[in-house]
Amino acid sequence: MLKEDYEFGERINRDLDARRAARKILDVKDMASKEDLKKAYRRVAMKCHPDKNLGEPDANKKFTLVKCAYELLAEDKPCPELLKEIDSWPGVPEDNKYRLDNPWGHFLWWREKFFDSEKRKEKKSNGKRSSCV
Repeated sequence: MLKEDYEFGERINRDLDARRAARKILDVKDMASKEDLKKAYRRVAMKCHPDKNLGEPDANKKFTLVKCAYELLAEDKPCPELLKEIDSWPGVPEDNKYRLDNPWGHFLWWREKFFDSEKRKEKKSNGKRSSCV
């Protein structure tokens, strides 16, 4: 795979992650209309406004993320604060355990992250039967 192709794919994945996070912040569906986005923005902004949450130290940051989420989804403006927040979330391991430049590596990483095969082995060794694989 060419380096440019890999970087292009990474930019697309980063944009998709940002949009997914923005929809989660505003609590809207994938294909929300501009009116739905505006309503959701107003609802969440009122709830997270720093003046209404005086005792919460992260209120200003949350309010900024709400604004960034709305700008990304409604106006297609990327926001550096939202990207920084996404980078702080747990995600791809840095130990290079999996080759994430191919689909099989992504699958193995995903399987361990969400289904943790070590925990499954422990359950089997305890003698408990499970209907899940």
